[in-house]
Amino acid sequence: MPRSLKKGRLNSAARHAEQRSNGATGAGSRASRTPVQNADFQGRDAMGSVAVIIRVMPESPEVNFEVLKRSLKAKLPGIQDIKEEPIGFGLKALKLAAVINDAGGETDALEQSLNSVPGVERAEIIEVTLM
Repeated sequence: MPRSLKKGRLNSAARHAEQRSNGATGAGSRASRTPVQNADFQGRDAMGSVAVIIRVMPESPEVNFEVLKRSLKAKLPGIQDIKEEPIGFGLKALKLAAVINDAGGETDALEQSLNSVPGVERAEIIEVTLM
């Protein structure tokens, strides 16, 4: 316990704080209006775009990556970049960056579409970012 409180007197800083707080009514005691845009955006016509990062695992290490890259680009024209990513023991995956619409169910449809490409064992979205 501070020495100033033990003796029943306040030091100058405590006295000043007490004087300032005498008229306080408490946090949040006054209601005030804040103008905010309507969050549901009724009447919005177009959806935005999202960037997705997708990992594509080939069926086997013997899959021709150049043919697989061409097939993936044909299936998804929004692909911006494709990189090979080493997994281990000679296995490699493809990491894709693509831009798609931010509509409901679009990412699920994208995964299903890429999983249907010959030579793809599994395609999974690993990251989605608003643009």
